[in-house]
Amino acid sequence: MITPPTLPPADGTAFPTPPNTNDPDNFDPRADAAFAAMGPLQTEFQAAKANVHVNAQSAYDNALESQASKTAAAASEANIAALSNFKGTWAGLAGALAKPASVFHAGAFWMLLNNLADVTTSQPGVSADWQVVGGAWPIVYINTDTAAVPWTTYVFTGACTLTAPAITGNGKQIGIDVLPGVTGAIFAPAGADKTRGASGAQPIDAPFKVILRDSGATYGWI
Repeated sequence: MITPPTLPPADGTAFPTPPNTNDPDNFDPRADAAFAAMGPLQTEFQAAKANVHVNAQSAYDNALESQASKTAAAASEANIAALSNFKGTWAGLAGALAKPASVFHAGAFWMLLNNLADVTTSQPGVSADWQVVGGAWPIVYINTDTAAVPWTTYVFTGACTLTAPAITGNGKQIGIDVLPGVTGAIFAPAGADKTRGASGAQPIDAPFKVILRDSGATYGWI
């Protein structure tokens, strides 16, 4: 939400005429009046400084939100372009496929991210060439060590490690569901990547269900 600006403080009392050595007769009373005004003036300066800081912070936050809105709008535009170029079911396609394009596969609609020389070699839900844009994610049941791909829900039915794809900060997501009674479920970020700011593999206690999002290098999967 855009933060509105903060009203500036009220205009303070005018500063009195300062003392002047060319006017010795009025120097002392004017000096006394100037010094007496310094206290209120300091308070007014502090209020103005605080107001400038608050509005500068608001302007910065609004700029970040505007950039995020611009990014979201671009993503929406790409989704619309892909969906308007719907090619049918992925299993029914062959040969080259270029963006923008979308297909239906495994209960979900997928947007093509990269041009393909042979669409049959790049399966939605398995390849990073696709991003889900509607419908349900594919569900993969695992009980052996598995390398995860984005936009897929992995259901642990036994002890194993799910290794995440590398963090790139692009917002990709992974679903995790550990069924009741399952032990030995482990989520492992790739290399030095993190999970909610923590490095290394993370054991998962059942039952557990979450959708993790690639937030970038600082916090990793959150």
